[in-house]
Amino acid sequence: MSRHVVIVVFDGAEAIDITGPASAFAKASMAVPHAYRLTVASPRGGNVLTSAGLAIADTTPLSSLDVASGFDTIIVAGGEEDALRRAVLEDGAQQWVASAAPHVRRMASVCTGAFVLMAAGLLDARQSTTHWRACDLLASMCAATDVQHDRVFVRDGDLWTSGGVTTGIDMALGMIEADLGRDVAMDIARDLALFVLRGGAESQVSHSLAMQQGATSPVRDVIAWIESHLDADLSVDALAAVARMSPRNFSRAFSRDTGVSPARYVTRARVHFARSLLRQTAWTQARIAQRSGFRSVDALQRAFREAFGEPVSAHRQVQ
Repeated sequence: MSRHVVIVVFDGAEAIDITGPASAFAKASMAVPHAYRLTVASPRGGNVLTSAGLAIADTTPLSSLDVASGFDTIIVAGGEEDALRRAVLEDGAQQWVASAAPHVRRMASVCTGAFVLMAAGLLDARQSTTHWRACDLLASMCAATDVQHDRVFVRDGDLWTSGGVTTGIDMALGMIEADLGRDVAMDIARDLALFVLRGGAESQVSHSLAMQQGATSPVRDVIAWIESHLDADLSVDALAAVARMSPRNFSRAFSRDTGVSPARYVTRARVHFARSLLRQTAWTQARIAQRSGFRSVDALQRAFREAFGEPVSAHRQVQ
């Protein structure tokens, strides 16, 4: 029997909050026939115009859905503040969500959709998250919820909330993994060309992206090159050649823009990538060390203790 997934949308909703999870569930149904049945619904039904100008055609009116029929999963999309206010104050989206909550196996939100769940009273005494820019606002508006800052997604029993925008895909994959197994979720992640299948505990904003934001063009380009060549020679001389600068000038520019030396940045990048592999694969430490650019397992272990104060084994999630 198909699991009925309802994505609640509204005018001004974030398009990726809708299309990201929808694509993941659709691909799951290709891998496992009839695994999911998807309905996109809105307070008034009909066409919905997203914040990107993309129209979602023929959405189902929420009033036409029988909440007592028992949906498997309800996911509320996010949007900008004005759009959320209209959805709650004018369209009453939270009222339908609240009425459906007792009959659904899994209630969820993407990004700022958490504010609709808050208005429905579903975040009280629960852990939650939202877009990293809105976490403080959510905490101030709903003291009864334990906001987990900068998390990709949070699962608290039957309540799932994701961080900003694309993290809705990660959350959907987490649901698919819970329903259909890790192998199916991993296959879908590869099909969606995701760099890694992120767990809920990962940070919303990548270490690399944060560094690139404050960097000038040559350094920014080198940071991107490092991230895609972690198992290559990343010595100062090699990186300076990529930047077309002298080693001395490159080191100065890199340290000025990022606040760390090239060598320290490379080690951080390798450690974070190795941690993702530990969490998402069953590879041996030797294979992870090689793929991450460490010369040996001992070097990998030393780097982990320096970065996290814990052994490599503490970060292993896949057995």
